[in-house]
Amino acid sequence: MKPLELTLESPFPKRLNAFIKERFPLPNHICMVIIYFLANQFLAQVLGNPGQPLRIGWFTLLGTLFLFCIFFHLRVFDEHKDYSDDCRHYPDRILSRGLITLTHLKILGGVAIALELLCSAISGWPAVVAVVATVFFSWIMLHEFFVRAWLRAHFIIYAISHMLIMPMMTATIFSFTMRRPFWEAPWLFWAYAAADFFAFANWEISRKIRLPEDEIEGVSSYSKEFGMFAAGYVVLGLRILNTVLAWIVGIYLELGTFYYAGLIVLFLVTLFGLLRFRLDPTRKTAKNLEAYGGGYIILFYFILAAELFRTHGVTFGGSF
Repeated sequence: MKPLELTLESPFPKRLNAFIKERFPLPNHICMVIIYFLANQFLAQVLGNPGQPLRIGWFTLLGTLFLFCIFFHLRVFDEHKDYSDDCRHYPDRILSRGLITLTHLKILGGVAIALELLCSAISGWPAVVAVVATVFFSWIMLHEFFVRAWLRAHFIIYAISHMLIMPMMTATIFSFTMRRPFWEAPWLFWAYAAADFFAFANWEISRKIRLPEDEIEGVSSYSKEFGMFAAGYVVLGLRILNTVLAWIVGIYLELGTFYYAGLIVLFLVTLFGLLRFRLDPTRKTAKNLEAYGGGYIILFYFILAAELFRTHGVTFGGSF
């Protein structure tokens, strides 16, 4: 059943499925969560237990479940935070049409948060501290740091403050993996967390670059804030920072050619997308920037996970 054919009389599972497809596509998120967790888990193990083989165990399942749940609860929080604006600017969305309500999402989000806390409790107190800190930060984000009007008037600060949730989620992976508090993570782990941050910032900006005729009155975008082409240059700058930090981590870990070749190829592919947009600014080339940014994130983590797997090997079972 197509979304436009759904009504309030349609079965609830079908309406919920339509919302999930529209706002939280499962294949994309499951793929990203798994590779994101594995890459950072392997990095935590290499840095936290040098010379020992990588390990996948029960902590991997707990951490992956937590990560999936927090991405979902962040989506729920965003739907609540932006509800009035979305109803005005995107009236055809499932939530805006009332086919799924904020109450439905509040229940689902509550279940997700309960699962996050349960996973951390099973793991141990370091994970509990990391998860509680991350959930609390997300709650402050929901309330826009209690300075909504000021943040909305300063869109760049608004965006940066909300993207800070990414290094916090990376910190939870360290605690789930090593069963140690995240503040004990080595500096190289935080350097890669910064590379994560710039990778996600690149995607966040890429997906909100629009042609002048596609801008929506009352809806913020980076092309409005920076200018259409200047926003593209910001995306390029973030990609350079992201690549340099990842390269430095690779040098310290003495990673092989596969890792560096992968970073170069990914950089050139995203550079190609930016050049296409710069030389031929169309709706398609602008939309492709989002695809390049999202694809980069998954492949970026895959390259690190694959290289660490190749150089250290993996065993299954057990815990630290």
